Amino acid sequence: MTVLILEDEAITAEELQHYITSIDPNVTVLASLETIEEAVDFLKTHESPDLIFSDIQLADGLSFEVFEQAPVRCPVIFCTAFDEYAIQAFSTNGIDYVLKPFDRKAIEGSLNKFHALQTYFQRDTPALAKPDLNEPLQRLIEQLRPSRRSSFLVNYRGKYFPVSVADIAYFYTENDVVWLYKSSGEKFALEYNLDQLESLLDPSQFFRANRQYIIRYDAIREFESYFNRKLAVRLHLPTSEPIIISKAKASEFMHWLEQR
Repeated sequence: MTVLILEDEAITAEELQHYITSIDPNVTVLASLETIEEAVDFLKTHESPDLIFSDIQLADGLSFEVFEQAPVRCPVIFCTAFDEYAIQAFSTNGIDYVLKPFDRKAIEGSLNKFHALQTYFQRDTPALAKPDLNEPLQRLIEQLRPSRRSSFLVNYRGKYFPVSVADIAYFYTENDVVWLYKSSGEKFALEYNLDQLESLLDPSQFFRANRQYIIRYDAIREFESYFNRKLAVRLHLPTSEPIIISKAKASEFMHWLEQR
């Protein structure tokens, strides 16, 4: 079995590798990577590992960006100090969520869970079929994904009412408050963070531009090249400044536009 580790703290990465290989000596750790850029490059140029152990916060951002930019079909076990990302973890390929500081028992439990899922989905499959274990695991992951939202409840002057997703232009976070902006220009505060919203929105309609914005396809007016191979996006609805998309996400953004 092959494992890839995504962890930006060297001591933690060494500890994790030690636990994994001592629990299962048949495991080969392909690499231990610290950044999104390294992980994306590895996954695009190597065969998929059987399993990924990933921290949430890597040296250059959240590891969820890896799974947006690279073809990841294997299951993922997240090891993190942050419990607020659980929903988004299970909306990617997550099958377990281990909080730091973890110990050998926690890692062993996660590996046992992975092997139990393999065994479960293999049980009715003829041996000669040589199944791709990632496919049944992917079916399980699909069942764990949160359902897409068609509306959000907002509060205005003490009264609650629904806002249809079709009427939303973008979401914006500032000073730990997330705002929903309608295409009409109205805005309302939400009790979600952007990571939670991202897992609840249709990815064919909404794009996570950066750590502050999630934008809707129909709200985009234009975009242009920006400093250091980034992109500057402007919406039909005015924003205080252009929405900047990083160099790492620029290709993904243009591919997303082309697929619509």
